[in-house]
Amino acid sequence: MNRLSLIAAADDFLLEEALNEVVARACADFDDVEPEILPPETTPEQLAVELCSPSLFAPYRVLVTPDICAWLEEPSPRRKAKAGGKSGVRDVGPLVELLQEQLPGQVALVMGAVCSREPKGDLVQAIEKTGTLQWMPVPEAPKPWEDVILSKDQAGVLREVLRRAVGDVRFTPEAERLLLERLGFAPRLLAQEGRKLATAGTGGVVDEDLVRALSFPRERSLDVMLDALLDRRAEPILDLVAAALGGIPVLDRQGKIMDEGRVSVSLVGQTSAVFQQLLYLRRAAADIDLADEMLPERTARPRWYVRTFRDGIAPALGTFLESDAPSPVVREGGKAPKPWYLSKLFAGAGRYSDEELAARLGELGELEAATRGPLAMDAVFAWFARALG
Repeated sequence: MNRLSLIAAADDFLLEEALNEVVARACADFDDVEPEILPPETTPEQLAVELCSPSLFAPYRVLVTPDICAWLEEPSPRRKAKAGGKSGVRDVGPLVELLQEQLPGQVALVMGAVCSREPKGDLVQAIEKTGTLQWMPVPEAPKPWEDVILSKDQAGVLREVLRRAVGDVRFTPEAERLLLERLGFAPRLLAQEGRKLATAGTGGVVDEDLVRALSFPRERSLDVMLDALLDRRAEPILDLVAAALGGIPVLDRQGKIMDEGRVSVSLVGQTSAVFQQLLYLRRAAADIDLADEMLPERTARPRWYVRTFRDGIAPALGTFLESDAPSPVVREGGKAPKPWYLSKLFAGAGRYSDEELAARLGELGELEAATRGPLAMDAVFAWFARALG
């Protein structure tokens, strides 16, 4: 039983996942005692005193210090900046003296640290003498990390993330390799994708074919937006949102990577523009007695575009749209869209009702305001899941 552990990582998510697992294991070793989370202002000297102070109520104790970075010789970049470039390392002498010997009594100590590099120094040496140091390396800056070639140690860190996420489900070596190649160093998204694949696996095993079928390549593009809205399919848009939340690059129509805030604004803005076109097109079709031709059961017929739309509907609809300009579909003095593109808009409009489109356009105003808040992507995800479901 290991009663002394230090887990250090440059990524908050990695640290939290590993820290929770080590704490749970320590508590289980002590007959499922509750962990004692020490406050952030705890000093090394106060921790030394706490370790030597037996509890009157609990024979076994698991003490947890979530981030002792200020006690180490390798502080986090954030804290180094606050200290004006100085390390600001606390006096760890009393704690080092105590840890150089076996921990007193029935006590386990689990410490975490957010560090940019593997920590060194007297405290780390004392921990390694009687306990363990778990260091989780990440790729060098700058991000995005999704494009890096993983080192052996970094791949090991990600395999631990996957193992914790999927429990008893086994990934074949080929499936694991492909998943890491597709996602790069994206631990949050890896945990999310791992749980999804574990649910879909057969017989408790996930193979390469399943990863290839369900885990998309690491890059996303707004190019999927229009077809998803016209086909009334939420999945491609929800995948964009999940990618942005997970740190996967999302590209605009010019192929440039967008940040998370711009992704949410773009999704809402493009949806508003398309829904205005669809609502206008439905009403235009009703004005020239083409509303029934818009029904999904008709537009889904084999060779509908060639047999019905291209030479029958498109000329009459195009003439009306140009005469009614300006509108959401045709600019003033402009031409109607080409028949093929117009057929996609026409069929897409038939998958919604006037009432649905009007209601969704009203909601998009509120959603646009939400994109300026801290939970923008969560709000966008929930809205699209409901609106296109």
